[in-house]
Amino acid sequence: MLVAHRGASAYAPEHTLASYQLAIEQEADFVEQDLQMTKDGHLICAHDAELSRTTDVAELFPDRATSRDPEGSGAPKRGWFAIDFTLEEIKRLDAGSWFNRANSFAARDSYKGQRVPTLEEAMKAIGDRAGLYIEMKHYEFYKSRGKDMAVALAAALKAAGYDKSDRREKVFIQSFSRASLLRMREVAPTYARVQLLPMDDAGRREATSRVTIALAREVAGYARGAGPSKQMIAGPESIETFHAAGLLVHPYTFRGSTTAVSRRPLDERQSNGSTLRQNIISEIERFIDYGIDGGFTDYPDLWREAIKRKAN
Repeated sequence: MLVAHRGASAYAPEHTLASYQLAIEQEADFVEQDLQMTKDGHLICAHDAELSRTTDVAELFPDRATSRDPEGSGAPKRGWFAIDFTLEEIKRLDAGSWFNRANSFAARDSYKGQRVPTLEEAMKAIGDRAGLYIEMKHYEFYKSRGKDMAVALAAALKAAGYDKSDRREKVFIQSFSRASLLRMREVAPTYARVQLLPMDDAGRREATSRVTIALAREVAGYARGAGPSKQMIAGPESIETFHAAGLLVHPYTFRGSTTAVSRRPLDERQSNGSTLRQNIISEIERFIDYGIDGGFTDYPDLWREAIKRKAN
């Protein structure tokens, strides 16, 4: 199963309608939406609670920076956080031009002026052409600000008709927070839940960074799947541990040596002599051989290419 990570985020600005549309064109089965919340309680699609990496918020609102700690690290950072802006203000932001500046080899004029979409806009744009793979971000942080993301998400899905029996299977809800998934089980139990690993609940990160029978059984008690970091997967035995507990396994993120903020041309030679394209495809093939049920990639087209190569 192919999940487009933040959309086709290697080729278009992440979490924009342009990125979601391209993911569908590249035959993604599911498209990921990371969720943040605005000051007035709207769900928006953005990976970071702090908006300056992917928008021009610092230019439009130079005097609106605050200090926040959405990760609960104990070390607040200064920046422009979604929680401090209304949806109307966030809709003024350019969420696409940064991509063109950072990736001149993939730049398009149409990316300029892309907007931060609401979850409702994302659902409408995707429709029934692909499923929704939604991540609740910074659940405890928003809860401390009086906003229950799980309740807001359940309401948005119901309003869009995803609570109907014929559409529920088009939704996965994931989180690094065990607490948020337990809350989702309370307010909307029919949607498939996926525990991202390692967990970010207090005191759980180290213990949940290794694949064990106990961890798999714990997750299976409240979730349908596990979303481990690739680095946690030692081989087929890791996948079998999750499968033995009845869990689907969807590792993240297949993108080779690139990152969300550092892309490279696909034909660029890597340290092993292969091109970036070849390395990404080979890695996907290797994990398919391990027995994964699906995974997250910034390059949906390369996932499809890997699948075709395995079929031949």
